[in-house]
Amino acid sequence: ALDRSRKLVRRAVELAVPYGVEATAAIRIDDDVAFGISRFSREQNASLIVLGWSETSSLRARLFGNLIEQVLWSSPCPVAITRLLDAPEHIGSILVPTRDLTPSTLRIVSFAQALATASQARVVLLHVVLTNTPSEQIAQFEEDLREILRETGGVGGVDIKTVASNNIAAAILQEAQACDLVLMRSIRRGTAGGLTVSDITTQVIQQLQTSIILFGEPHRLS
Repeated sequence: ALDRSRKLVRRAVELAVPYGVEATAAIRIDDDVAFGISRFSREQNASLIVLGWSETSSLRARLFGNLIEQVLWSSPCPVAITRLLDAPEHIGSILVPTRDLTPSTLRIVSFAQALATASQARVVLLHVVLTNTPSEQIAQFEEDLREILRETGGVGGVDIKTVASNNIAAAILQEAQACDLVLMRSIRRGTAGGLTVSDITTQVIQQLQTSIILFGEPHRLS
């Protein structure tokens, strides 16, 4: 098992080279894989954990599998759960549904901008409102978002789009057809059965035909 692990991390380091990413390999022996990941990230003062999941696995295995669930709940830093259907350099546009202007949302926007810079992609911030939402409220939200982007120097390469719909998941799926990657916040709730996410997120990923990253934050930041 250790030999296989060494080969795996060596291959991971090799894959990072073409992208100009400095990578180092580490193998940890622990009595629990998920907590081993979380403990190691804490020891290394990591700012992000990246986990992948297979597009061919069941929805419950992708979202509620023990490993991902335990890492989300125990992580000291944000976690990016990724399903990339194409190489990063082929990502030309990133869709980010924005429901509000909370610190958590703005961290996702910053994360999307960092990805866009690396792949020369464009970011579309999508705000879905109900059909009866006053136009003044929509305009104010867009202006507030532009102001935040100006303050962070991130206006360039970012489009803000508002869509009126009473079916938020359907609106996101419609806009996602023109993008290569969708970045969503994984809104988590604890239940007796474990971890669950918002109904909208679940509906989107059940039908989404493009790459997706679910961005989860530790409890101390939520």
